Amino acid sequence: MSEFDPFLILALVAILAFQAPFFAKALKLPIVVGEILFGVVVGTIIALLGSFGLEITLTSDVLEVLSTLGFIMLMFMIGMENDLQELKELSRREKWATLLLLVANFLIAVIPVVIFGLPIIIGLILGGVSIAVVLPVLKEMGLNKTGFGFKVMLLAQLADIAAIILISIFTASLNGWVAILEIAAIPIVFMIVFWIMDMLIWYKPRVISRILNPNDQSELGVRSMLAIILIFYGLAFFIGMEAILGAFFAGMLFSAIFKERGAMMEKFMPLGFGFLIPIFFIYQGFEISFTSLLDPYAIGLLALFTAIAFLSKVIPLVISGFFKHKWSSLGGAMLLGTNLSVVVAGVNMGKRAGVLDDDVAAVLIMYGVISCVLFPILFKKVYKRYLEKYHET
Repeated sequence: MSEFDPFLILALVAILAFQAPFFAKALKLPIVVGEILFGVVVGTIIALLGSFGLEITLTSDVLEVLSTLGFIMLMFMIGMENDLQELKELSRREKWATLLLLVANFLIAVIPVVIFGLPIIIGLILGGVSIAVVLPVLKEMGLNKTGFGFKVMLLAQLADIAAIILISIFTASLNGWVAILEIAAIPIVFMIVFWIMDMLIWYKPRVISRILNPNDQSELGVRSMLAIILIFYGLAFFIGMEAILGAFFAGMLFSAIFKERGAMMEKFMPLGFGFLIPIFFIYQGFEISFTSLLDPYAIGLLALFTAIAFLSKVIPLVISGFFKHKWSSLGGAMLLGTNLSVVVAGVNMGKRAGVLDDDVAAVLIMYGVISCVLFPILFKKVYKRYLEKYHET
């Protein structure tokens, strides 16, 4: 077996990360899809070489650490994107309707999975939505400020949060019901830290202004963000639950505390999206090969996962009349069918918990990639042909 120096592997990842945005833009794909596809291409080449007797490994402790940090950063960013202030604008009836839609979504996703004898975690993953894909598509089409865009964004955020929490509860339950109760520690600490920071803002405005100051040479804002991420991650790890949930709640905490965080994020995001997160996505792709999809069983699973994910969104929306028109429901379901960040997070949690094998995990990742390519394209076609004339404002 041929092994390479970790820094040579890192150099390969850096080259792929540099090329991925150009590749994604040329094919009009989300950048994260391009990063994973680059990794999958390398993984496919390695698999083909292995079939000819040349075994190559691209794993290393250095890459594992950087990939894990990228995953932690990704979960933090997902948490950051979920600002639920919009919930306050809904009436009680609309809040109940939204809750019922979410429940129906996950039930419709889980029931077929159970019927086919697959792990429940797959249904929870399929019920998720990638807010990181939904938001750019809505902004690109100028729909993010419309009534339609508002409703889609709200459902996407809630499904995103619910999927991560449900997957964490499921994986924790494998270690006993006591582990589920331990999950309550994270929201409790969340509220305590939020209260402390709220008091700090009130009594120590100079400290907060320094954190938010883009010209602070000590970069106190970036340091505070890293501290919050690792504190929550370490807390979750210490109490023996899914540590990634800690990073997710840390993102939500930062989003709730710092409303005017634009300048601070401009400095922090390059570390995440420019360095660590691409390493994670590309490294994930190394473990997947297109050759694994030549198996009829894998193709069947891929079709099944895609169908379940779409039906779990479209059936509740059409029946409930959440949108004003049936084409709005169909278009909303297509956009909500995009699902990559939850897939990647769920696959990692499931593999560590021992409930997902490598073959099923590879199919799930490919489903996530396909959903981020297929559903936005279908949504744009449906919108331009049937939905644009309604354009809910």
